[in-house]
Amino acid sequence: MATLTRLVTDIQGILQDDAYIDSIIVDRINDSLQSIAAGIRMPNGEVSPPLPDLLDYDTVATTTAAYASLPADFQRNVFLVLDSSGNKIAPPRGGNYQAFSLFLKNTSDKRLTEAGSVYAVAVKGLRLYYQGIPSVAETLGVHFYRKPLTLALDGDEPEGIPAHLAGDLLKHAVCMKTYIDIEDGQYNKGIGAQQHTTQFFNLMTNLCDFIGIDGEPQYYGDGASEDAGACDG
Repeated sequence: MATLTRLVTDIQGILQDDAYIDSIIVDRINDSLQSIAAGIRMPNGEVSPPLPDLLDYDTVATTTAAYASLPADFQRNVFLVLDSSGNKIAPPRGGNYQAFSLFLKNTSDKRLTEAGSVYAVAVKGLRLYYQGIPSVAETLGVHFYRKPLTLALDGDEPEGIPAHLAGDLLKHAVCMKTYIDIEDGQYNKGIGAQQHTTQFFNLMTNLCDFIGIDGEPQYYGDGASEDAGACDG
């Protein structure tokens, strides 16, 4: 099992550098875990899919503004929003819940000040935007993928990553980033980093294959346009 203690021991055995004390390695393990859960840009240009075990549901209360904060543990991919009666609120026509520019295009009041029951929603950053704006707070249900819990205790195991991949994946992720720092400016620049980078992306490919793609394509956009490029489920 990939417990925190075992991960730290395995990484220290590779680095063999007293400068990398337990607390530094633990921080790097947690950073790598969060990065993998959030999605890694793969060599083919796609982003790795969400980790199924991090699927979550929570509620958001509307405010007097056109937006409300998403749950504190939200990390990525809102894929279903429900009204206070449990009925689906459809994503912006022609896109998904991340298509904010389509949300603006499909709303009646571009200033986002329209009062009334919620009929349109979209995600931008860590906010859930909506129109209309109810006069009395309304509870919206949100399905999404949450952040994995931080590893802190010796026996803690990483959330989300399948057990048969978790240990090696996090080990190579930490070593890859650490060797990039160690070898910066050295004559042998890139040897250790290259080895661990290759191993890391081989394991990420196995992770992507194991999880598979579930759901509709996601789209990139800056609020002005979407390129309609599929990246993850």
